[in-house]
Amino acid sequence: MNNRQRQLLVAFLASMGLGLLGGLAFNFTSQLIRPGKIDLDPTSPDPNGRPALKGPQLPEQKRAPSDSDCVVPPGGGPLVTKDFKPC
Repeated sequence: MNNRQRQLLVAFLASMGLGLLGGLAFNFTSQLIRPGKIDLDPTSPDPNGRPALKGPQLPEQKRAPSDSDCVVPPGGGPLVTKDFKPC
């Protein structure tokens, strides 16, 4: 085995070792951060959640913005609400 092949082998083994260490570190920290599993199935009942309310939905109420809801946007201009609609 010549010197070039030895260098390539060492570089390959070093990169494999770093990849393995990175994978183990990721696996360990992800288990520390979220030890429980996430249930993505919305049909399963949530034992800790509130039961869903049955019946007709209430109509959405629209209210006029009060003076406390109106602000001057950055850079000046007329008064607007938080979602930049005119007051």
